[in-house]
Amino acid sequence: MIINANTFASYLIYLLNSGTRHSVHSPFVYKLTDEVINDKREQAAFKKINAVRENLLKNQQLIKSTEFARNRDSSDISQQVRSIGSITRESAISEKYGRLLYRLAAYFKPETVIELGTSFGLGTMYLAMANPNSKVVTIDACTIKSEQAEAGFKSLGINNIEQHIGLFESVLPGLIKKEGKLDFAFFDRNHFSGEIISCYESLLTISHNDTVFVFHEIHSSDEMEKTWEQICQYNKVTVSIDLFGLGVVFLRKELSRQRFVIRY
Repeated sequence: MIINANTFASYLIYLLNSGTRHSVHSPFVYKLTDEVINDKREQAAFKKINAVRENLLKNQQLIKSTEFARNRDSSDISQQVRSIGSITRESAISEKYGRLLYRLAAYFKPETVIELGTSFGLGTMYLAMANPNSKVVTIDACTIKSEQAEAGFKSLGINNIEQHIGLFESVLPGLIKKEGKLDFAFFDRNHFSGEIISCYESLLTISHNDTVFVFHEIHSSDEMEKTWEQICQYNKVTVSIDLFGLGVVFLRKELSRQRFVIRY
């Protein structure tokens, strides 16, 4: 995550409050920190995805992307002309947190993954390549960005991704009915609070004890920090982990209700 003036104070607070695995008293979270969060091993997929990232960053082609206002009026849609490189630089998941997303998916081995916000598909690639036996369903309202993402998937030979183009509120109900069970959900950035909470509540209806929820850039704005607080307060949530660039939520009933801030 890029630290700018809007997030610098939040990052300082995070650094002050975060601990290491040695400050964690939950065996489940200690093991997760040791084997996943602190895992520095290289994976073949990382180099391949990074090559796609570099090509996107260098791409100065101007595209007209669909953007939504960060408020509750989902009808407030605009078309913005920007280069592929600038969109990637501003909104794509960073390599640091993409690798962590990969490790989480590889560790928990979800069968069904739903991603809200495909963009150019870098996060999707980390999820899909972490577990080729999984099915990664990804949704985005922008056709042009989704087409660019599809080209990236094909270039890496990824075939376990199912793309949907449309508003979350339009696409998600049908997916929930079709899939029936959710093992892992990833909420990408740039969605307003009401939309995140609405989708979160919808996906909770097909969650189970071992479902993992991951949220991108939980400290990117005051609104997102409040949304993260709200997410953690749901009765089904037992353990939440703040990693600054990602927030992870677990529903496991066998775990004591605890919140962790872990240095990453």
